Amino acid sequence: MSTLSDRSANRRRFLRYFVGSGMTTLALGWTRSHPTQALDLDEFCLTYPYNSRCEGYLPGEPARDEAGSPYQVDSLLATAEAGTRLRAEGLEDLAYIVVEAGPSIADYGISAVCTHFGCIVDWDTEAQAFACPCHGSRFDPDGNVIEGPAPRPLERVTVVVRDNRIGLIDQAPDSL
Repeated sequence: MSTLSDRSANRRRFLRYFVGSGMTTLALGWTRSHPTQALDLDEFCLTYPYNSRCEGYLPGEPARDEAGSPYQVDSLLATAEAGTRLRAEGLEDLAYIVVEAGPSIADYGISAVCTHFGCIVDWDTEAQAFACPCHGSRFDPDGNVIEGPAPRPLERVTVVVRDNRIGLIDQAPDSL
């Protein structure tokens, strides 16, 4: 038969394990829900652009022209007209920067990857449409399907303008 001191020792041991397990679970949960700052700096600076940690920081990848030079906002807007779609390298896949009335640069870009078989679409300035050279799909200036066989509109990417620079993020603008 167990004595009173054995039972209370077992009870104390159980409580220590119970409280310790609970604290460990809470600590792990907190660290999982608060990822490291380095991994989340893009999202943080998009949410809080005026935070001192974001001063001079350009989220995403710099948008570059076909020659590989980073786009400069002031020189780009000096020559671009509203409705222009500019090829931009920087992400894994090519994208197009959208110039809006003003002129200004939209907070979204349009992926150049056709949703049919993944060919790279071209911007046809005269027709004001994207055209896929592989299977003839056509898309309006916003990337919506005009003519198939593409099953879906062109994907959107996030465009960030900071300090005369343009950054591209391979996520839809509304997902950030």
